[in-house]
Amino acid sequence: MRIKKIFIFALFTVSVAADRPGNDRLWEGIYAFYNYEFNKSVSILSEVRKRHPEHPTVHFTWAVSKWLRAQAYDGIEASYDTLSASLEKIIPVYDGYVEQYPEEPEYRLYAAAAKGLKARVHLGKKEWISVVREGIKGYSGIRAVHNENRELWDTYFPMGILNFYAGEMSGFVRFFAGLIGIEADKAVGIEHMTITADKGEFAWIEASQILVFVYLWMDQDFDNALTISQQLVERLPKSIYNQHLYTESLIRLNRLDDAEANLRLTTEMAEILPPLSIKGWLPTLKYQDALLSFYRGDTDRAMKMVTQSIDEFNTELDTPLGFGYLLRGKIHDMRGDRSLAVRDYRSAVRLDNYTAAMAEAREYLRRPFAPRVE
Repeated sequence: MRIKKIFIFALFTVSVAADRPGNDRLWEGIYAFYNYEFNKSVSILSEVRKRHPEHPTVHFTWAVSKWLRAQAYDGIEASYDTLSASLEKIIPVYDGYVEQYPEEPEYRLYAAAAKGLKARVHLGKKEWISVVREGIKGYSGIRAVHNENRELWDTYFPMGILNFYAGEMSGFVRFFAGLIGIEADKAVGIEHMTITADKGEFAWIEASQILVFVYLWMDQDFDNALTISQQLVERLPKSIYNQHLYTESLIRLNRLDDAEANLRLTTEMAEILPPLSIKGWLPTLKYQDALLSFYRGDTDRAMKMVTQSIDEFNTELDTPLGFGYLLRGKIHDMRGDRSLAVRDYRSAVRLDNYTAAMAEAREYLRRPFAPRVE
């Protein structure tokens, strides 16, 4: 789980070289996959790849779009083969452009990112030595481009993500990270990701989403989470993930009527997704329904919805599952069912996903949860 979180976030960096032919059409393809319009995205990016093969970004985003479409229609396991096949096609293209245009940092950036993304394939197949080997290759290449081009703002995001997550880990992992040039420091990571969110050409989307993730589910800085998630939904309102982030931010700040309306909107968006995507999203939205009900004091509905969420959960990113176990444990404690609460808290801790749910669950293993009296 620890390695998984690094590579899911650090290697899925989307940025676009500015002022190049094909940019507008390329952006349509990128927006399409953020909006879960996967067939449209692959079609557009295939077109741009054919018409503008010299564009530094198009091959990488094309590979990612095919990977995401495969996840939505074929499932996670099958998507690894799709991603692997796509990377085998694009890596030689990037290597050729790097040799032809050594002065262009974008080609080196995407060559490194594509090679680093191979680690994601090995990760899915649990080939751990290959995960580390390919991940280091990708990181080293991106770091070299970053060090030589400090105003290429999009490079700050993958650097920052690794700074942050390395800073979350054990002393041994931080030591190892230092050996390969990663500054294991959460504050530095936040600073670098914020630079991309504020100044990046196009990686601002991914950087902003990860910042909200951190603020919501790790640092629990809900004001910052709301500010950034609101900006995301204003600029990409058709992104179900952005709406999901915004709903959770509203709940945590007790803006419950707004949260209810946004959760209803997000659920409507989920219902028109491909079947496998619906299956993945509905348990997460049921967790948010449970959380909203809990904040309103309706523990019966909260218990019903969170149990459905836990029982149906089937996605890789298990953050809602951990918070679901935590929430159900709290309700058990409120009802005096201490043994059931302890079981749920232990389940949250066992996920080992570095979220605030783990820390809270450990606290309530020591003492029962009791709601604060205002």
